[in-house]
Amino acid sequence: MSKSKLVALLFALFITWVIFAADTGTFPPAIRYLYDLPGYDKIGHFVLYGILALLLALAFPRRGRLRLTKAALLLAALVALEEFSQSFFPNRTASWVDLTFSFLGILAGDWLAGRFRKKS
Repeated sequence: MSKSKLVALLFALFITWVIFAADTGTFPPAIRYLYDLPGYDKIGHFVLYGILALLLALAFPRRGRLRLTKAALLLAALVALEEFSQSFFPNRTASWVDLTFSFLGILAGDWLAGRFRKKS
């Protein structure tokens, strides 16, 4: 496995842990504090999914004529499912605004990966 794929996998596992901790209400106190700050969850959606999209796009470069990498499109579909799934957890609330910030992060991360690839 390449280094870029390993880093993307590890970050995906970290986000999976964040989702699990949010679903079960088991965030460590330091992360709970950040999560409770006004607007932080929106920033978190943008930043975390943006980083993941960046790492995935670098690990699995764009092929063909798609403007987005296939990894970004798959990530967007998974993020939409995860946001919808929040409706079934008492500690969570599904939100169109959160989903929008997640999608914006994915777009930004994928775009940034394209810029990195053009420079190298």
